Amino acid sequence: MSKDIPTRERSTRERGTYAGHNEDPTLASYLSSLFFLLSVPTFVALAYGGFYAGYYGEAAIVPVFGGLLVVAICIAFAAMHYKR
Repeated sequence: MSKDIPTRERSTRERGTYAGHNEDPTLASYLSSLFFLLSVPTFVALAYGGFYAGYYGEAAIVPVFGGLLVVAICIAFAAMHYKR
């Protein structure tokens, strides 16, 4: 059984937030969380927005969403690579 269980001293959120570095969360960790929270709804809105604006047909909504997601993941990995 794992010894890393929630205690009164540290909540589950604190264990996850400070895991591995035992210091305050960084700006990069907040931006990463914000990216993951907002990316999918934003890409869905952009994909449907392009359809409603007449840029492409209904059949292209899912491929456009997938393309936006792939591009965003590539940008995130490139940013992490160059951040090191």
